[in-house]
Amino acid sequence: MSKALWLNDQLEAFAAYQSYAASREEKRTRRKQMEKILKIAIRNDLTKRQRTCIELYYHQNMKVSDIAEQLKIRPTTVYKHLKMARRVLQRAAEYL
Repeated sequence: MSKALWLNDQLEAFAAYQSYAASREEKRTRRKQMEKILKIAIRNDLTKRQRTCIELYYHQNMKVSDIAEQLKIRPTTVYKHLKMARRVLQRAAEYL
């Protein structure tokens, strides 16, 4: 292989890596922004019951039936709160 071809291959590989690294950093930055927006939306835009259901379901990995039992509500009500909370959070995420 000639030196020119070898150098061209190296430059292409380096350019691909730079693109990958920039893309990775961009994704990391976007994820941090999304987390910040969602935390604000959870705190400000959800009802207390929606916040509780989201916390128990996603952060504590509880089953809907267990959440319903703990909150003394029906499982269908838990599903309703989760659905409404997701809708609010999705709207908040669209602003990013």
